[in-house]
Amino acid sequence: MFFGGIRFFKPLRLQSLLQRWKHGSSVQMDIVQKRKALAQFKDKTEVTIFDRQAKRNQYSWGPWVVGGQMLMWLNFADFYWRYSMDKNEETGELALSPKWKRACISAVAIIAGVSIGGGILHYISRSVARMRVVNNGQTVLLDTYRISGRGTRTREYPISAMYSRDTLVTGKGPQGVTRDGSPQYSIYAPGNAYAFIMNRSGSFKSPKTFDILFHRSIVKK
Repeated sequence: MFFGGIRFFKPLRLQSLLQRWKHGSSVQMDIVQKRKALAQFKDKTEVTIFDRQAKRNQYSWGPWVVGGQMLMWLNFADFYWRYSMDKNEETGELALSPKWKRACISAVAIIAGVSIGGGILHYISRSVARMRVVNNGQTVLLDTYRISGRGTRTREYPISAMYSRDTLVTGKGPQGVTRDGSPQYSIYAPGNAYAFIMNRSGSFKSPKTFDILFHRSIVKK
């Protein structure tokens, strides 16, 4: 409404405009911060921004653990199939369990072994040994461990397409990145349904810069 040539906005309208202005300012600030963060990589061939600081056969124990637990579950399945007994309620005698029952339990044991083993190998393959920025800050190279546990493989992604829902900086620990309960930091890359995993005990070049480049807040609708 107008009063003396001056237009007064309704409180809700004014509040909406303020929220839009704050959101726009926040977005603009994020863009400026990211540009400044990316400027440090200009004219540099390669910059390591994360290093696990561990030998490249960090998970050499992985296949042995998977093989051992698979052998355990297979032995359990075989033992149950061969020797599982049920007691006859009428006669009190023991008899071999029905085939369907033995087959189901044995199958569950095998599935459990495969699931646990697959989970271990999947975790190894998603673990990051090193992260490097190349191509004047345009590209990220992720060195991830092979499922054999020996050596690494390199994956290449645009830096602008990578993001993390985690906040790296917590203000705790020597680097300020320690988090109670879990040492993991997850980061996503295009074309990957599952996150890559970084260990917070590794060496980060600049944790604050890491958050500026990759952290995205989750907007709840």
